[in-house]
Order: sequence, then C-alpha cells, then structure tokens
Amino acid sequence: MARVPEETIELIRNTADIYDVVAQYVDLKKRGKNFFGLCPFHSEKTPSFCVSPDKQIYNCFSCPAGGNVFSFIMDHEKISFIEAVQQLGQKYGIEVARQSGPSNKIFSSLYEIHDIAVKLYHNILFSEKGKAALDYLHKRGLTDDTIKTYQIGFAPDSWDTLTNKIKSSSSFKDDVYEKSGLITKSSRGSWIDIFRSRIMFPIYHPSGKAIAFGGRKFNNDNPKDPKYFNSRETPLYRKSEVFYGLHKTRDSIRKFSTAILVEGYTDFLQLVQLGIPNVVAICGTALGINHANQIRKFARKVYLAYDGDSAGRRNAIKAGYVLFQAGVEPLVIPMPNDKDPDDWVREEGANAFQEAMGSSMSLLLFHLENKDVKNLSDVKLSSTVKEILKEISLITDEIIRDDLLKSLSKELKWSEDKALRLFNSQTGMKRVRADSEQSNTKDQPFTNNIMQKAQLEIIRAIAFNFDEVYPSMKNIIDFKEFDEPILQKIGELLIEDKKSTAIIDQFENMDEKRLVSGILFDEVSFDDPQLIIKECFSTIKKQSIKDQIKQARIKIRELESSGKDTKEIIIEVTKLQESLQELTENIETD
Repeated sequence: MARVPEETIELIRNTADIYDVVAQYVDLKKRGKNFFGLCPFHSEKTPSFCVSPDKQIYNCFSCPAGGNVFSFIMDHEKISFIEAVQQLGQKYGIEVARQSGPSNKIFSSLYEIHDIAVKLYHNILFSEKGKAALDYLHKRGLTDDTIKTYQIGFAPDSWDTLTNKIKSSSSFKDDVYEKSGLITKSSRGSWIDIFRSRIMFPIYHPSGKAIAFGGRKFNNDNPKDPKYFNSRETPLYRKSEVFYGLHKTRDSIRKFSTAILVEGYTDFLQLVQLGIPNVVAICGTALGINHANQIRKFARKVYLAYDGDSAGRRNAIKAGYVLFQAGVEPLVIPMPNDKDPDDWVREEGANAFQEAMGSSMSLLLFHLENKDVKNLSDVKLSSTVKEILKEISLITDEIIRDDLLKSLSKELKWSEDKALRLFNSQTGMKRVRADSEQSNTKDQPFTNNIMQKAQLEIIRAIAFNFDEVYPSMKNIIDFKEFDEPILQKIGELLIEDKKSTAIIDQFENMDEKRLVSGILFDEVSFDDPQLIIKECFSTIKKQSIKDQIKQARIKIRELESSGKDTKEIIIEVTKLQESLQELTENIETD
C-alpha cells in the first residue's frame, strides 16, 4: 500500500489553508471568526457549513460532514487519502515522494478510465477517422481552441475501440468496467463500447476531472438511436447534481454572482467562445432542486437562455420555478421562435445576446405571455392561474412567495386580496413541499448517557483550555477510565500536543474523522474548566461504582436463588457504597 512520509503530510497540513481549499468549491461568507456557506455534501437552503481558519477544520451542523483539508478533498472528489495529499502537495508546491503501489479504490479507477476515454476520443477526432466529425464542428462555428479546451472527441463506429484501449492501458477489475458507464457486456459475454458513432462531450466534476460523457449521434441513420445520449449514472456521475462546463466557468459565475443557463453543450460552447464567461449547461436532463441548490452556491441570479420552441419555453418556465424554490432569482431571455442559443448567436453575434440579457423578462411575466393570458377564456385563465399558484405554493421563502402573488395581481389587474384568497383556497388544505431532502439537525455525538456526556465534557474542557488546565491537572487526568475508544484516543492525542487538524488524520475511518471534527469544532466556553474536569471524572468513577453495585446485586439474587452464601458479596457492596459516598462528599467539599 502506498505511503507518504509523515513529515511530508505534516508540512502540507501546516501549509494548506482550509479556507483557501474550501473556497474553491463553496461560496463562503464571514460570520465572526468563522466562514459559512451552503454545504457541498447535501442540499440545503440555509448555510450550515462552517469553516474555522483558527482550527483549520470544517463542520456542517446539518449533516455528518466534517474534517480537515485532507478529508474535505477526499469527500468532495471521492479520492483516497494519498491522492488528496498529492493534490494538495501539487497545489502548494510541495513534492510528495511516495512508494508506488496498486490502488483498490473504485473512484480512482473510474477517474482513470474516464481520463483514458477523454484522451482517446479527442485524439480520434483530430485523426483521419474523425475528420468528418471535426468538419461538422467547424461548420457549427466551433474553433480548434474551443474544441481542445473542452476536449471534445469522437467515438467511431466500432464495438471495441475504447474497450481495447482500456485493456491495454491498465488492468481493471470487472466491477470497474461495469460501473464506468462507458463499456458493457454483450449478449455473448464480451466487453463492448457503449458510445459508437458519436461526437463526445466530456462532462467534468467541478474539480476538473472527467466523470461522464454526452454523445451526439453522427453519421448514424438508425432511427432508434437518440440524437443525444448521456452516460448513465455511476458512482462518479449523478445527473441531478452536475452541470456541463462549470469546472471552467465557476469563478466567473461567482465573480458576477449571476449565471446564464442553457440546455445544450453547443449552446454553452458558442456563448463561451464569444466571450461570455458565466455560462453553464444542464446535462441532458431537466433542472432539478439539486441543480438549483448547486448553482445557488455561486449565483443569486440566473438568466435562462432556453430554446425558442414550445418545449424550450415550457422547460424554461419549469426551471425558473425550481430556481425560486432554491432562493435564486430567475430571468428569462426570450429566444426567437424555433431558434436555440447556438444558432442565434452564430447568426446575430454576442452583442444581440447581451442586449437580450438587458431586456430579459421576469419568470412570471414570461409565463403569462407564453400562455397569452390576455386572450384566454375564463376557463383557461382559471386553469393557468391555478397552475401558477401551485408553483408558487412550492416556494418556502415567504418574501419571494408574497412578491410573486403581488406581481400576479398586478399583471392580471386583480386586487391582492383576490389573489391571496385564491392561493389560500388552493393550497390551504394541502401544503406541498418540493424539496424532499429537508435538512435534519445533526445528532449530537456521545450524549446518549451520563458516561458519554462526562467523557465528552472532559475532552472539550482540555481541548479548548489546554494550557490552563493540563499542567495543574495531569495527575488526575486518566483516559484509561474512558469506555468510549474514540474519546479516549482524542484525549491521548491531545496530551501529545496534537492540534485539531492533526488529530483528525490519526483516524482512518471517514465517519470517525467527521465525528472527531464535530467534537473539536464546536468550541465550548467553561467558567471553570478545572472544576468541570474534576466533576466529570468523579461522575465517571461514580457511574463505574454504580455499575459494579448493580452487577453485585444481580449476583446476590443468583446466589440466594440457589441457596448459596452471599456474605462476601454483601460486604463488597457495602464497601462500594462507601466509596460512592466518599466520592460525592469530596466533590461537595472542593
């Protein structure tokens, strides 16, 4: 198994800054000594993800996430500890010398296969086999620079082009092939390529690693094959959470706090190529609440540049209400009829698109105009209003909801009371929640019983007041009395003068890393930490004696039922009770 010298790990740990690392992925806002943002590990609307530069650790108050720079990279990018060390070493210019060895990590293998596929397909595109596909892309207005920047490729009409390349490049287990989403088993039991005769658009994780592909049919007349075909979901790729191009445009989106959302890969590429930097695209699926929560980490306003046909307009309306649910303001850029952004900007140029952005429409007005409400019959108007009110009912933010109701009243020339009555009559009996992934307050660890609570209090009193308490109390601090192994290990590491971020790395299990981070993150103020430690150790000892008394009494009943002498155990119980009383008196007199 690969190993990295401890001194190298320590150097990277001391050099890397937790804020600097996390801020690449999360929009952080300062609050007191710490920074808060939307958690990247679960969907939420209120920031509960906290980063502590002082302790160099992070913690989420609504999910189990927590740790240091290494565990953040491991969790976020689904890589091993060694790979996280290497990545951070590269970021901070620290050479990581390691003993090479095979990796059993499924994520590392899947990343490697996708990297092989990206390079293979891209090289084929610029070969004789890909000439026709490359000519097609050029005719669509894409330059070689854009094609190379986004590593567009071509999968030829072959059953084993990628399969043979993967087999010749490295030795993977069958489960890696199956989980890659790029090759599959034929009816004859042999591995074959999934993508054939397609222009390939690699889909990237925000970190820049390829995780999936979108393939456009090319020179394939089979009517059963869809025009666009995306990778199925894999351990790396979840359609409901991934955007196309975000790895390149995220910084610009964060800079402007706005994003332009399009439906297609070429829509995205054309806009970026024309110098519009804050664009992002969905990957062959409708915008969902997870998407909206993702984009909210970087932008407060999203311009919807969907296709100009009826389907595109309907999709834009649905996407807009989903964005509202996440607390993001949607604006719609109306496309000319039956035009998509790709065609339009190639014909009219970037200036026309930017002018359209300047005259973008509110979602509600776009919805009403799309329905042509001014010319609707009363029955159809009633149906349209109910449709809008249903969408508004899914929005939990009262300010956004009330503002939409006021705007609806204004556009329909109704009184606000009328719109509110209709809303209440339609939604009052049944409140619909769109977001099924509601945040749950994270359970507090080690609070199930008095022994756990006492041990936890001792750890926190020492961790946050070490210089004050340990020199004068080291004679009474004995972690061997702990019966919780994790707390015992934390205590022993504290005595070794380990910092919070270093303590986390002494635990190999990711769940334990998160647990330890939560314990060390939430700093507790003690008026008298020395007294707390004394009382808690007394509680532990008293509870231990009580448990011994309980067991002795059970033994007495067993002896009595079998007619045996119980004198010795009764004496033992008496001594234990005296010890218990003595402990209680000592604490009261201190």
